[in-house]
Amino acid sequence: MQGTGFDDLLIPCSHLEVVAHLDVSEAGVRQLMRCQFRDGYGPEDLSDSKHLTFESALPSREGEPPIVVFNTHPLALASIQFQDIAVLPPYTISEEGISITLRGVPSGIAAFLKLAREILPPDKVKVVKEEQETNGLKNQFGERQWEVVQAAVQWGYYDNPRRISIRQMSERLDIARSTLGEHLHGAESILVRWVVEND
Repeated sequence: MQGTGFDDLLIPCSHLEVVAHLDVSEAGVRQLMRCQFRDGYGPEDLSDSKHLTFESALPSREGEPPIVVFNTHPLALASIQFQDIAVLPPYTISEEGISITLRGVPSGIAAFLKLAREILPPDKVKVVKEEQETNGLKNQFGERQWEVVQAAVQWGYYDNPRRISIRQMSERLDIARSTLGEHLHGAESILVRWVVEND
């Protein structure tokens, strides 16, 4: 971890886990994080690091509360530039190193790894080809349902903020809003069940 730009996070914390990306911009990534703080340290101490700024702690009934941070590490900024990969939370930072999961097309992952090696050389890279697993998921969608989901993603229905409304989508696809809503809801149910069952 020495000299990676993440090592100063291990002064206040023994273990950090990024559980979600809340916002992505050219300036950095707003993340929801869980931290195991060392004695005498708290969330505000994360702002002493070069690349992380503590923003807020969320209410929690047990354990350390999840916190919101803004991350400007070069690796986080670099990942924003790649359109054909996704950095998937959760990922961890600890004294043992950094564990990050990527999904995407092979050329995009290779380009990201090349850049990552310049920023912080990984000592272990594990590549898993998930083509069969992904095709298995795709086969659970009906043909029209899959077309609707692809259109929704392509046109920005799932972007935040949305780039298209359900009304605009129904007009473009020439189907009733209620039918479109049923297709999307059904697809979301399939996806959520698949994620839980394959966790």
